[in-house]
Amino acid sequence: MSIFTVQQKQQQQQFSVSKSCSLPRIPQNRLPVVHILTSRSEHADEKKEEPFQFEKVIRFFLDPHTSHLVDRRLRFCQKLYRNHKNGYILKDLPNLMKLLNILADCCEEQPLYINSFIDILKNCSKPFLLDKSTDAEIYSSALIAFCSDFGYLLRVPNKRIQQCILETLYKSIQSTNKSPIDDNDYDGLRPIKIDYLLKIHCYSDLCETLVKAMSFFEDDLTLRIQIVKLLQIYSSKSPDCVARMLTHDCINRLVAKMNDTDPAGELLFRTTEVLWNILDLGDEEQISEQLDSRVTISLLQEAFIGQVTQSHSQYHCQLRNDLLIVCSLIISIKPDAPVIETGFAKQLLLLASHPELRSNNPLLKNLKITVSQEDFEFKKLLINIVVLLSRNPVVNDLITNSRVLLGLLSYIEPLPRKKNQVINTFEWSLSQLEELQLHAIAALSILLPRSLNEYFEYHTSTRLLLFYEWTINDEVFHCQGNGFFGKGGRNNKRSQLKYIMRLFRSVISAKDERVFLDLCDQGMIPLLTGYLKRLIEEKVNQIDYMDIDVLCDGLFILSCLAELDIHRKEIFGSEGIEILIKILVIESSHVCGGLGYYRLLVAAIDCIWCCVVGSVINEDEFIQKQGLFALLDLIDSNPKSLQNIILGCLLDLTENTKCLHFIMAWQGRKQQQFPHVLCELWRDEEREIHVARTDKGVISDHEKPLMGALQQSVPIVPLKRSEPTRSVVDLIDNMRSKIYGFFCRIGFGNLPGLHEEDFVTLCIIENFLDFKMGEIWQEMMTELEMEGTKLIATDTEATDTILRATDERGLAVTATQNYILEQYHKQDLQFEKGFYNELIRNHQFQEKRLEQWKAYVARTSKYPLLMVAKDAQNESIRQSRPDEKNYTGYHTVHNLEIPNLSITAFTGRILNIESTPVELVNKDRQNELIL
Repeated sequence: MSIFTVQQKQQQQQFSVSKSCSLPRIPQNRLPVVHILTSRSEHADEKKEEPFQFEKVIRFFLDPHTSHLVDRRLRFCQKLYRNHKNGYILKDLPNLMKLLNILADCCEEQPLYINSFIDILKNCSKPFLLDKSTDAEIYSSALIAFCSDFGYLLRVPNKRIQQCILETLYKSIQSTNKSPIDDNDYDGLRPIKIDYLLKIHCYSDLCETLVKAMSFFEDDLTLRIQIVKLLQIYSSKSPDCVARMLTHDCINRLVAKMNDTDPAGELLFRTTEVLWNILDLGDEEQISEQLDSRVTISLLQEAFIGQVTQSHSQYHCQLRNDLLIVCSLIISIKPDAPVIETGFAKQLLLLASHPELRSNNPLLKNLKITVSQEDFEFKKLLINIVVLLSRNPVVNDLITNSRVLLGLLSYIEPLPRKKNQVINTFEWSLSQLEELQLHAIAALSILLPRSLNEYFEYHTSTRLLLFYEWTINDEVFHCQGNGFFGKGGRNNKRSQLKYIMRLFRSVISAKDERVFLDLCDQGMIPLLTGYLKRLIEEKVNQIDYMDIDVLCDGLFILSCLAELDIHRKEIFGSEGIEILIKILVIESSHVCGGLGYYRLLVAAIDCIWCCVVGSVINEDEFIQKQGLFALLDLIDSNPKSLQNIILGCLLDLTENTKCLHFIMAWQGRKQQQFPHVLCELWRDEEREIHVARTDKGVISDHEKPLMGALQQSVPIVPLKRSEPTRSVVDLIDNMRSKIYGFFCRIGFGNLPGLHEEDFVTLCIIENFLDFKMGEIWQEMMTELEMEGTKLIATDTEATDTILRATDERGLAVTATQNYILEQYHKQDLQFEKGFYNELIRNHQFQEKRLEQWKAYVARTSKYPLLMVAKDAQNESIRQSRPDEKNYTGYHTVHNLEIPNLSITAFTGRILNIESTPVELVNKDRQNELIL
């Protein structure tokens, strides 16, 4: 009979005795309700096994006198395994790690410990247990140390133990790994979360240990695959893990054995994914250092070419594409990687030109491209890697020799393609061909500006213009709109138009006059202006982001073509001017909800600057069609960054003298005139750069009348001849030089619409050039002093005179400003005095009217007063008449007065008397009739 059965019998006897001696039980339905949360298991009455005493066992193992007691030691190991079948408690991990290290040393000396050691290790794959909810935070550092030391156990030179350690680590972080203990067991232990354990692994030294261990397991494929599986998980979860892996040359260690013989192909697949994660999340400097090796690139080349030549199954095709993505990331991170030296770049360019160009190269002999999704992705990746390779200028010669540009240009033709019945060539499906076409155009936008010789050799301009005419004609084409480049182009040709315009823009950005001449000779300018005019008329109330791209690219192309040629500006003509004016007057809410308005506005102003300014015919037409007023209106409604551009464009337009009349006649939204607007902009500019001014705008520091706080904070240091000083940079950064240029054109006197503060500001503007020259001379003298250069007597006298004149000019301007303020103050006093006199006259008039009213009331109340007033009236009438003449007998004398009147008003046969209104009188009569 075992000890365990005896213990069970004793427990049953104790239970029967306690049952006989206990009080009668309360029925279950009459139990009182108490608020205690418990989840006792069915076997709660059974006696729990005693906890494992780690410290005692550790002392036993460390005791040198017990080294021969192998059986007893093994029993302790079996007890540890039995007691922690559900996992180890978190607080016991430090002691557990001590015991594991002891057993690891014992396994090297005595193989009998290996099985027990492996059993104990397997329990570590189960989630660790929490005694309290706060244990996860309290013992986090202990858990990190345990995971680090657990990885160090790989030092044991036994394959079974090493494989068990790697499998235990892999199982412990799987989402399917669940503890046998229920999470709702509130009275017992609770397992930790898998996500928490994975974070702990990332914080530990496991990644570094695994990377180092790869060099010990070079000959063991199984263990290498286990390590790569773990690195695959860690590298996908945390950039910290990737950083730790890179510190130990992880890339070279992984690539060194990735081409080893593996019947299942798992090693290459998982290594590729680990490399992908490292290149995505790792530090570029560390990655670049490890990739600067021909051996590494050669091994990647070998793996990739091997998959290309045997890409018969879907698995191999996907693995081939993954390897190509890894190579793309490598080239993007390190453009000067040794891909040319190893011949890898030449092979990639050869693959990129297939199947558009025929080749007898053995690499392409067994390569079959189908319409499958994997091959389609492979083709797009090849186009992308050509663009990445072009970042290295050394590759341009290879791109030219490989004729890959010709292969990409073969996609630029109207869709659907006409099938060649004579030659049986490979054809993509229409949706695939459409997406490859857009991808090829986007790639050519980067490649063509670097290969202009091939641009002319392949007659690219004719091909592009024919394709452009197809995109803008009315022929119906139901585009699928798939992929990144096809966004927004479903059932239309807008995507093709967008990217062909971008291709034109990139080619023209090369600033090669041969390209300009070629495109203009083929009618590029009329084609663009005609379509842009039609587009802006159709979409004037709703311009989306695709239309903005087309409009901005088109205006930029026109600006580049017509910038330096008067004849091309005249070709731009009235049609182009109408486009610009419609864009200038468009409301911001109609342009992609306001998000692309400023972008479109900048493109239009740049086009005015390049296509209108400089041509008298275009300037006159632009002014006649009120384009100048549209530009002036934009100054009020746009931020400072655009105001600076608009002022620059207007300033160049004022070289045409007809502009000045229109500028002076313009009025803003608040009826302000242009000189006042310029003064306001000047003051805003000075407030932004914190120039020293008083509240009234008077110069505070006559020694630095124009210098702002930022300019003063920059120390004066000796500069090279080509470097501008801080005073010159100040001219570029703000609008004050442009405002001074405007006043030089319109003059400084007899300007309409100026206020008091405008005259004060105008004093500074008028002397802007003198003040700026003084600043530059002061900087020159300071630099000479710092360099220890002394001037001769005459130069010293001249510079002193210049600096003294600048100070005196500042004092004179300050005095003039104060005089203007004083005169305005006197004018305000005169106005106040006149206003006060007007108030006095108004009060006197009111008093006179009051006296007249009182006299009127007195006359109507007392008859004697009325008669006195009547006599006075008659007397004044008699005095006003001339002396009577002696009339002859035939003259009839008429009496001009009506006798017996008792009023003092001047009367006639018709007299208006203020009385009761007629409406009220009639109303009373109507009431009487009703009654």
